[in-house]
Amino acid sequence: MIKAAFFDIDNTLYDWEARRFVPSGIKAIKSLQRKGIKVFLCTARPYGSIKDFGVLDLGIKWNGIVANCGGYVALGNRTLRLLTIEHQTLLTLTHIAKKNHLTMEFVTAKTRFLTAPGNTFLDNYHGTYSDVVPPIHPYRGEKVTGVLLFCPEEFDEQFKQVLPDLIYYRFHPYGVDIAQEEHKKGDGISIIMKEFGWKRDEVLSFGDDLQDITMGEASTFVCMGNGHDKAKEEADYVCPRIGDDGLYQALCHYEVLP
Repeated sequence: MIKAAFFDIDNTLYDWEARRFVPSGIKAIKSLQRKGIKVFLCTARPYGSIKDFGVLDLGIKWNGIVANCGGYVALGNRTLRLLTIEHQTLLTLTHIAKKNHLTMEFVTAKTRFLTAPGNTFLDNYHGTYSDVVPPIHPYRGEKVTGVLLFCPEEFDEQFKQVLPDLIYYRFHPYGVDIAQEEHKKGDGISIIMKEFGWKRDEVLSFGDDLQDITMGEASTFVCMGNGHDKAKEEADYVCPRIGDDGLYQALCHYEVLP
């Protein structure tokens, strides 16, 4: 019996080709909740981006959130995990970025801010994701859980030479996620599963990209038909594309919905 389901956002709940949340998917998640199945977000986005993107305004009462690719995990108002980056490391990142006239997005548990005014690199990034541009203010010692650096690949080596022990994940021509230690979506799912005592075959997870593969370490992983080929290879099941009501059809496949 399925007791819970975790959902990625981009190209899983939100169709970037059609620029909308797919109605059949949102309706299906609401049906799950009415049946007593708990539903969670599981995304690379930080909480501030989740909120600004409107995911919390869909009429779904999410039971919890795995954000920052597992760096932040919460059940309601209770935080189960919050990984932070050392103060001195953040100061060093800020110094390198300022020297190169770059801006970064610093992410806290519930907020985010830019460390400097935007530039063409930031514009190019937001031209892809159409995200809300956060406010600008200098770093003041906040507990930062993640950093998003806006720059092309030519700047990567400067940061890696000075701070080689950080984890750098370039997911966009002008976007690099930076973390103090490795964290995965699957780890975040496992933390919540442990709280409830769920087993792998009692939990479904839905995603489409490389970062979503680790969902399958903890749960039954469904890859969207529009997903990355490698994610499809690792998935327990590949459903139709997001625009073809793939999420709803996958829930029917697992007999969670009629």
